[in-house]
Amino acid sequence: MGVNSDAHLVWRGRNLTAVCLVQIGTVPFLLRIEEGRVRECLKGLPLLCSWVFAVRGSAKGWEALWQDPPPPGWHDIFALAKRGEMTLEGNLHPLMANLQYIKDILALPRKGGDR
Repeated sequence: MGVNSDAHLVWRGRNLTAVCLVQIGTVPFLLRIEEGRVRECLKGLPLLCSWVFAVRGSAKGWEALWQDPPPPGWHDIFALAKRGEMTLEGNLHPLMANLQYIKDILALPRKGGDR
């Protein structure tokens, strides 16, 4: 199940319209979110692109986060940041204002969603 097919998740993110960068190891993905719906997901970064905030993590960190259940201390983006396995960059206000929505999107692969 993806973001756009989960009505509750889309409702939770209804106030978020932003471009964000999610980096898994060395592979960047640019997400364009409009009112809680993921409108575009690009692998790689186009030239001269910009983003509002970024969530970058090591491959090890993402794999641990996506385990069901994740190991203690590897269950959350802030736990991973504390371990040095993830960083949050850019304008963090939209991320923090929609924190549960963002955390739920990033954890979707744990529930069999698209990686």
